[in-house]
Amino acid sequence: MKAVNISSIRVAPSRWIAYAMEAGSENLVACTSSIRSEEEGKRSLMDALYRLKRLSEVDETLQSLAAPQIGARLAALLDGKGDPFSLDKISVKNWSSARLQISKRLLQVPRGRVVSYGGLAHQCNSSPRAVGSVMRSNPVPWAVPCHRVIHSDGRLGKLGGTVSGTKEKARILRAEGVLFNSDGTVNRKSFVW
Repeated sequence: MKAVNISSIRVAPSRWIAYAMEAGSENLVACTSSIRSEEEGKRSLMDALYRLKRLSEVDETLQSLAAPQIGARLAALLDGKGDPFSLDKISVKNWSSARLQISKRLLQVPRGRVVSYGGLAHQCNSSPRAVGSVMRSNPVPWAVPCHRVIHSDGRLGKLGGTVSGTKEKARILRAEGVLFNSDGTVNRKSFVW
């Protein structure tokens, strides 16, 4: 069992990213953000680790030399810059086969493009509901870009299941170069598949 290291980074005056990495491999395990406090970000991160059945692996005494680089990379992704992580840089321990398959396919959606829940489901021989479930519980948002999955009619849906998440999703997609219509929906030209 690999120990899990917890780190956080302030990315704006009132925004924090908390993230967990495997000691030794430095693979990303989970990440979250908070606009309230570093502590809230860490609580949310602990919830993600609990869902992954990795909470018992946390060792907060560990320090990682790679933590600042990983934090900077996550901050860039949150700003719509940079490329997602490859799955070989993410710990997929305790991921379901559906999460793994859907995430692999989603990582093929390039920056500046989106896919519908149905389109991604079709690519994975799955259902839109299953895709939605995997996106809603994504332990590594931005690293596996769940914000690039939207409704087939161009509506964004909610990032993290919240209304403020919809605004966040739009902000990231705009920064990535996704085209929007005047009504706030994504232009069909930005869709793949």
